[in-house]
Amino acid sequence: MPRPDAALSLAQKPLLARQPAEDYQRLLPHLRNRILAALPREEYERMAPNLKTVSLLLGSILYIPDETIQHVYFPKTCVISILAALEDGATVEAGVTGSEGMVGVPIVLGADSTPNQALTQVAGDAWQMPAENLREEFRRGGKLHDLLLRYTHTLFTQVAQTAACNRVHRIDERLARWLLITHDRVRSDCFILTQEFLARMLGVHRPGVTEAAVALREKNLINYSRGKITVLDRPGLEDASCECYRIVKEEYDRYLNM
Repeated sequence: MPRPDAALSLAQKPLLARQPAEDYQRLLPHLRNRILAALPREEYERMAPNLKTVSLLLGSILYIPDETIQHVYFPKTCVISILAALEDGATVEAGVTGSEGMVGVPIVLGADSTPNQALTQVAGDAWQMPAENLREEFRRGGKLHDLLLRYTHTLFTQVAQTAACNRVHRIDERLARWLLITHDRVRSDCFILTQEFLARMLGVHRPGVTEAAVALREKNLINYSRGKITVLDRPGLEDASCECYRIVKEEYDRYLNM
């Protein structure tokens, strides 16, 4: 798989830093990341010179276990998986980050590395920022500090709930939860996912994922063909999911209502 910067193809400075003050609020949605879009202009302008847009390919690795984290990422259209890595090379997804958050939470917690891995689950664009610049801005104690603490809380909630989910719930329920989480972040009914990738994310063998996907397809909740999944019935998929999706979503809605 690509190493951290192998798939970064597009570098452009944020446009908002060059806009008149009266246009700031109107142009905020174009940042396409909820944390950045919630910043007051003064904080954003301090960060803007160190932000650039990068394009991340499916499977791009943003950081690997125990190596120094060089950059943090504010996803725009991509979705990033945080994976727990085992000695035998196996990985299990612990959390997911999209346009609601930031990849690189260890940096704001005072660490410069992690035993986990960050992997692009759905290809797309993100804002990239040097880790040290993010750390400096976080230490100022402004709005960014507050937003990142709230986001970290919700991410920890997701990680804890995922651990419980992987232990007690059926594969089809877990698959439904995973598809809902991804659906929330890609804002599209269709996304590219192979069964091998799904098995890796859920920490199960591929036949288990195949059986679960067939079960959801037979209920007309999804369609699956040649590595592409289409969500056909969102309410039905929510009914098929375990309670873990609802618990995590409610926490995100409570603390990330920016």
